[in-house]
Amino acid sequence: MPGHVGTIYAATNAVYVSRATARTVKVLPDGTVFHERAAQKIRRQEQGHQYAEAQLIALGAPVLRAGCDPAVWLRDALAAVGARNVRHRGAHRYVWRLGRNQREREQIKLGLPTQRPYPKQAAPEPIGV
Repeated sequence: MPGHVGTIYAATNAVYVSRATARTVKVLPDGTVFHERAAQKIRRQEQGHQYAEAQLIALGAPVLRAGCDPAVWLRDALAAVGARNVRHRGAHRYVWRLGRNQREREQIKLGLPTQRPYPKQAAPEPIGV
């Protein structure tokens, strides 16, 4: 899970501005990230919760029983499948100046800190939390 540095963005003259907000993500044993939005769908039993539940069940979590609190089931299911917390430093953010021609694009002020150098290497391996 080394991440991406945005080689294609740099090649298309996007401006590198910074990283997005750092956060802790749940990584499942198969290497996929179990997103917080999927967890929220399970907790609230919102549309799409079946897919997220099936993802955990396929990895060995018990089936959600009728009458069981979904939040409690989710906590237990993530523990049962061996999900781990990993600190993600935040995705790299790029922006493009939009205009009809190069002259218009060069005149656009971004309202952001000065342009930063493009990242050249993936971040080091994330640290478990």
